[in-house]
Amino acid sequence: MPEIWAAWEQARGIIDAFDPELVVLFGIDHRRAFRSVIPSVAVALEATARGDRDGPVGRYRVPSDIARALAEHLVANDIDIAIAYDVALDHGFGHAARDLLGGIDTRGIIPVFINSASPPAPSLRRAAAIGDVVGSFFDDWTERVLFIGTGGLTHDLPGFYPADDGAELTEDERIILYARLNRELRVPGLAFGPEWDRAFLAGVGTTDREWLDEVGRDVSGRAGNGGNEAVSWVAAWAAGGGPLHVLAHRFDAEFSNGAAVAISSSAVTGP
Repeated sequence: MPEIWAAWEQARGIIDAFDPELVVLFGIDHRRAFRSVIPSVAVALEATARGDRDGPVGRYRVPSDIARALAEHLVANDIDIAIAYDVALDHGFGHAARDLLGGIDTRGIIPVFINSASPPAPSLRRAAAIGDVVGSFFDDWTERVLFIGTGGLTHDLPGFYPADDGAELTEDERIILYARLNRELRVPGLAFGPEWDRAFLAGVGTTDREWLDEVGRDVSGRAGNGGNEAVSWVAAWAAGGGPLHVLAHRFDAEFSNGAAVAISSSAVTGP
C-alpha cells in the first residue's frame, strides 16, 4: 500500500509542523486490553503498549491530571465512561502513536478507548456525541491540541464472530485462536466493495451529521465487523469540529479491505 504509507508520512509532516502540545488519541482494541470488564468508552489515566503486531512497547506519557479532568467533564455532560488507571493498549493505539507522533512518549497523550470489537459498541452517532463533548473540554485552551482517530475501514474479522468470553490469553494463544477461527468461520464467497468506505469518507469530509445514521446502519453487514472501528474516526472528527481531507484511500478487492488517511482540511488548505 505505497499510497497509504506515503499519506502517513505526509500526515506526520503536517503534525510535526503543528507541533501539538497535547494529543487526544481515540483508539480501538482487539479484545486484548479490557477483559473481565469491557466498557463502551474509557479514558486512560495511565497506559502501556503491548507491542503486539510489531507495535511499540513501553509507557505512554499520559498527563493523568488532565485525563481525569476530561473524564469528569464527560460524565458531567452525560457520557457514561470508565476510567482505566493502568491499561495495556494494543496496536489499535500503538501503531498510530509510533507512526504519526514518533513514539508513545514523545508527547503528552490521553488515550480514549471506544469499543468496537465486543458489545456494548456505540453507534457512529454516539461516537460523534462523545467527540463533541471531548472537543468542548478544550474550547478555552490556548495550547495546541491534536485529535487522532485510529482503526480500519472495510474489513471482516471472522475471529470476532463469537461473543467475547472475557478470557485472558497470552499473545501466542491469541494468535493461534484467531488463526483457527478465521479459517473455520470464514464465510465462503463473502466479499465487500469500496462503497461503504466512500460514503464514510464523504461524510467526514463535511460538518454535516445527517449521514451518520445511513452510513452507520448495519456496518458489519456492509463493511465487515472491522468496519465498526470507524467509531474512533468519527469521535476525532467531531472533537475537531471541522471536515477532513482524504490524503489517500485504497481498497484491496482481493481481501475486501479498505484503508485511508485523512487530516483536517484546514491543515491542508490553510486558514
